[in-house]
Amino acid sequence: MLAIEIKGLTKDYKLGFWRDRSRRALDNLDLNVGSGEVFGLLGHNGAGKTTTLKILFRLVFPTSGTARILGKEINEVAIHRRVGYLPENPYFYDHLTPEELLSYSGRLFGLAKDDLRRRINGLIERVGLADSRNVAIRKFSKGMVQRVGIAQALVNDPDVVFLDEPMSG
Repeated sequence: MLAIEIKGLTKDYKLGFWRDRSRRALDNLDLNVGSGEVFGLLGHNGAGKTTTLKILFRLVFPTSGTARILGKEINEVAIHRRVGYLPENPYFYDHLTPEELLSYSGRLFGLAKDDLRRRINGLIERVGLADSRNVAIRKFSKGMVQRVGIAQALVNDPDVVFLDEPMSG
């Protein structure tokens, strides 16, 4: 099964006060990524990398083309429960601690309390924040916030993980 299947994906943004001009951000993208495959989408600024991710997450809608995640159309809400996402510039409620943020995120996914506790402990350890698990995120460096973001993207034990600019910070 393919993890990601994209056919003819195109996105035009309307510009100007009257929205009478357009700019093509993505032009007829075809892409297949297999399950278990690690794939990096590289390109210059403005190449359409983030637009592609925004379409996959239904934050913007394509002008034309189709996309599927794990064999399901992206408009099927249930498929997004099986996906993890770290945006380019994550913003978290900075008064929360990593433990509180992960607990909140896990509850949004409906994870059982005992399973969630185990996942939080494992993820905090895995991203190297065990000593800072109860420190407010606002006191973290950009790199530490990025690590919290990676843990957040993995809290639901996703089948597919999208990382937008993962090396930032």
